[in-house]
Amino acid sequence: MTGIPAPDQVPDAYRDGAVALVTGAGDLREPCAEALRSRGWAVHIDDAVPEGLDRLDLVVDCLEATGHDAQATALGDALLRAGQAQPLLETASREARAGYLVVTRLDGRLGLSGTATEDRALLGGAPGLAKTLAVEAPDLYCRAVDFAPELDPAACAELFLAEVHDAETALTEVGLAAPGERYTVGLAAEPDGTLPGGVEVAPPGADDLLVVTGGARGVTAACATGLARAHRPGLLLLGRTPLADEPDWADGVAEDGLRAAAAAELKRTGAKPTPREVERIARDLTGQREIRRTLADLREAGSEAEYLAVDITDENAVREALAPYRERITGVVHGAGVLADGLVKDKQAAEVQRVLGTKVTGLRHVLGAVPREQMRHVMLFSSVAGFFGNRGQSDYAMANEALNRWACALRRRDRHTRVTSINWGAWAGGMVTPELEKMFAERGITLIGLEEGVGHFVEQFDAERGGDTVCVVGPDTPLSEAEPAPLPDDGLVLHRDLSPTAADSVIADHAIGGAPVLPAAAAIGGALGAVRRAAPGAEASGVSGFAVYKGVVFDDDAPTRLSMAVRPTGAASYDVVMADDAGRPRYRAGVRTEAKTAPPQLRGLPQPGSGEPVPYYEDGTLFHGPSLRGITELLDPGDGGSGLVLTARLGDSRIAAGAWHADRYSPVLADLLLQAVLVWARVHRGEAVLPTGVEEVDLFDALPDDEPFLLAVDGAEPTAGGVRCTVTACTPDGRVLQRFGGVEAVRSPGLDTKFLAQPK
Repeated sequence: MTGIPAPDQVPDAYRDGAVALVTGAGDLREPCAEALRSRGWAVHIDDAVPEGLDRLDLVVDCLEATGHDAQATALGDALLRAGQAQPLLETASREARAGYLVVTRLDGRLGLSGTATEDRALLGGAPGLAKTLAVEAPDLYCRAVDFAPELDPAACAELFLAEVHDAETALTEVGLAAPGERYTVGLAAEPDGTLPGGVEVAPPGADDLLVVTGGARGVTAACATGLARAHRPGLLLLGRTPLADEPDWADGVAEDGLRAAAAAELKRTGAKPTPREVERIARDLTGQREIRRTLADLREAGSEAEYLAVDITDENAVREALAPYRERITGVVHGAGVLADGLVKDKQAAEVQRVLGTKVTGLRHVLGAVPREQMRHVMLFSSVAGFFGNRGQSDYAMANEALNRWACALRRRDRHTRVTSINWGAWAGGMVTPELEKMFAERGITLIGLEEGVGHFVEQFDAERGGDTVCVVGPDTPLSEAEPAPLPDDGLVLHRDLSPTAADSVIADHAIGGAPVLPAAAAIGGALGAVRRAAPGAEASGVSGFAVYKGVVFDDDAPTRLSMAVRPTGAASYDVVMADDAGRPRYRAGVRTEAKTAPPQLRGLPQPGSGEPVPYYEDGTLFHGPSLRGITELLDPGDGGSGLVLTARLGDSRIAAGAWHADRYSPVLADLLLQAVLVWARVHRGEAVLPTGVEEVDLFDALPDDEPFLLAVDGAEPTAGGVRCTVTACTPDGRVLQRFGGVEAVRSPGLDTKFLAQPK
């Protein structure tokens, strides 16, 4: 889970007289409906889109159910309702924002903390729907919002309204644990510490018996064979294909000749060889041969292996089939799954039930048929189709997201069991057709090779992977992506609440004369972030013409919020004006989004450790408090008066949960570039100055978090009011990371006294 800032809002995002449908169940349905009515919305509360409704701007589906079957039904119903509403929403989106929000009450962390019980965790499949609908209907604003159960419904309603009007339209899943605690899901190199911890369970061995669903054919069979070679556990394979003796007429016939042989046999017996019947016979024989090969491979690898033909969606059949093995079973590998691809608006109830039933209900039946207290391993095959959303696979995405949440709940409950849900990327072969493989290649998506994937699967049983509860294996690239909607020609105005920023400890460390001040570096980050929110998909490469007009001082006259007006000024540029409630501009910047260029190289720089420690945070040169103190060493004083080289190192801090951060840009670390200007002014002119503008900001790469880098000041020249110079941040070997060109800093009466007065 990743903490994210409170949303910047677009209050007038929807059409006048907007119409909402609030559906579903639970204690949030009425509060959400009332919150919308209080803002002037016309609200319908119904279990489906009312007949004859000709306008719809927002659907809010509140999911509430307990028990596995009820949760699976609620997920399926939500999908069908979304498909029913989609045409009306898309019509509304031609004039203004139209949206689909699915609301749950799991744990405030999208069901990933493990605190949601198994009786509720499956509703965590809802983000799979929101993410897939966002791909299929890119003009719609789609989001899954999860509230903590302990949050008061009235508080939830206020937070819900903020999500409805969020400027960040590309964000598709949000968890709200409490006011000020807002989360989303992202990828990390190591296990997320907010998830249930790992357990030390030895890899399975000869004394273990693992049930493997879908394990006799395809990718799952290959994984089971790899596990047999590595650890030799007993394996009990479950599949739907009945295993029978091969008929004499098929003996010795190659698989590509089975259709002709089947047709001939039907003719010989007097039956009519229809294409459907011939295909069925050939498919069944091919499947049975694959099962026999899998069993032979497993036994050759050293595992005792058996195959049971059973439909895992049939609870009684599963219980009866596993009963003779019940006391020996110590693990489950759930690889079974079916696809029924189709767009959300075209989905049918039967196919949705089949997809959810195999993944979700099937797992319940298997786990219910084995003693939980003796389970040591539960390995679930999930998919990036759920993690990212994937066109045409909304039900499959929901089912796999439900597995991810179920894994967290299982691990929290069964502390003696290692539980992992693997979100697989697309495998070469498997369910990927040659046409899909070609499409993936054109998009630069690398498929998982069979040996590579099997290696990853077996590795998941190693001790060092014990902390993985939900993981992604394969390329971390969505299988399909939505095209972002362009920013309107007249731009967009975002509103940011400043109260979280005012309360942040970093702002307290940026006080001048006792008054906390928003750092100019933070305002630059605000401009970068505003463009990303207003124009999803626009990747900033830099800033031009940044100016501080009045700034923001957090005193008794401080504004309570800033409006950020974002307007396109060209094919790859935007103008951002930040103003207070009275409309007075506080900052302005142009944001560039042209293609990134290769970073330049600086040569001949001194190395960290070769200079002198600096006194600048103690002698009044710099006023910054502990969280902003990152200049550590003077390497080259620039005796000629135009240059200066410093060493910097600082751990990053996320102001207001990252509200002022942007891609490749941290305002806390970037502030060190502006501090370098103050050092130059003190060293070479004996003056205290404050930055008021930056002509150009070039972003080549992120500044390192808690690692040393260099700050080089050059081109410094006096101006009537202070100094103008360029500051370059680079790695110790000279690779440029970021550059602030044309930094303007001015003298102000009494700055020396204010700097010296700062608490140390």
